[in-house]
Amino acid sequence: MIRRLMNKKSISLLLGRTIVMLATINASAFAMARPNADPSAPPPPAWTQWVPMIMLLGVFYFFLLRPQSKQRKEKEAMLSSIKKGDKIVTQSGFIVTVLNLAPKTIEVKLNDETRVSMMRSGIVEVLPEAAAAELVGAGASPK
Repeated sequence: MIRRLMNKKSISLLLGRTIVMLATINASAFAMARPNADPSAPPPPAWTQWVPMIMLLGVFYFFLLRPQSKQRKEKEAMLSSIKKGDKIVTQSGFIVTVLNLAPKTIEVKLNDETRVSMMRSGIVEVLPEAAAAELVGAGASPK
């Protein structure tokens, strides 16, 4: 019985708060949308409604689409510049040497005995020769 009353009480309280919130929001909206004091005044031009939308599209383009297309072009240029003997870094972090190239795949050498085919999309970076020698030399353990 008490639980039932609490549920009814909490529901009515929630409903009351919702009504007050909606009334407040509606009052604010109606205050902002007040009609002109002069009924014979012309309405604002239609282009004023489109300016904010055009501005949002411009912001969307310059902050999202343009950088993404620039990154895609840079990656395509990097992938097209790969040649045999290059040291590359894969998505999994392996530093490998390119052996053979195909349109969608490449054959790489992990070490002297291990050769693997992988997708071109798995390449993260092409290492410059100086950096590749430095990384490979740092990874070798003294015997």
